[in-house]
Amino acid sequence: MIIADASALIALAKMRRMELLKQVYGGVLMGPTVKAEVLDQGRAISAPGVEQAEEAMQKGWLQIARLGEREKPLVQRILTHSGLHEGEAESLALAKSRKVMVILDDREARAYAEALHLEFIGTAGVLLEAFIKRHLTLGQLEEAVEVLSTTIWLSPGVVAEVLKRAREAMK
Repeated sequence: MIIADASALIALAKMRRMELLKQVYGGVLMGPTVKAEVLDQGRAISAPGVEQAEEAMQKGWLQIARLGEREKPLVQRILTHSGLHEGEAESLALAKSRKVMVILDDREARAYAEALHLEFIGTAGVLLEAFIKRHLTLGQLEEAVEVLSTTIWLSPGVVAEVLKRAREAMK
C-alpha cells in the first residue's frame, strides 16, 4: 500500500501506465483533495487518462482515505508552515499517520516529507521500481521516462540516475 499525490496519479494516467501502481504496491490511497483534483476535475475537463483512475477506483485498488482526527491538525500545520497545496498536505499527513510510503514529485513536498521522516518516492522512481519488479522491460522504462519528462519536469540528472540504476539492476 502507498499514498499518492495528484501529480503522480495524473502523470501515470496520462501515460496509460496507472496499472503499474497496482502491480508494484498492491493498492493506492489518496486523500479527498487528491481525489477531487484527479477524478472530479479530470472528468470535468475530459483529461486524458481520467478513465484509468475511474477504473482503478471501480476495481478497488485505488481508494479514498478519509482524514482522521490525528491527520487533520497535521494537514493544517503543514498548510500554515509551507507553500504546499492541500492535496500534498493531506498526502503527507496520511503517510505519516499510516506509516506508509508516499509518492511525491514536488520538491517542497519532498523536503517536508524528509522533515517528517517519511519514506517517499517520485513518479520516476515508481517507473524504476516497476522495471526492477519486471513489470517493464528496459526499453519500456526508457520510453516511459521519456514520456514522463514531457508530462512533468524531470531534471536530466534524475533521468540519468533512473536509467543508470536500471542498467545496474540488470547485472
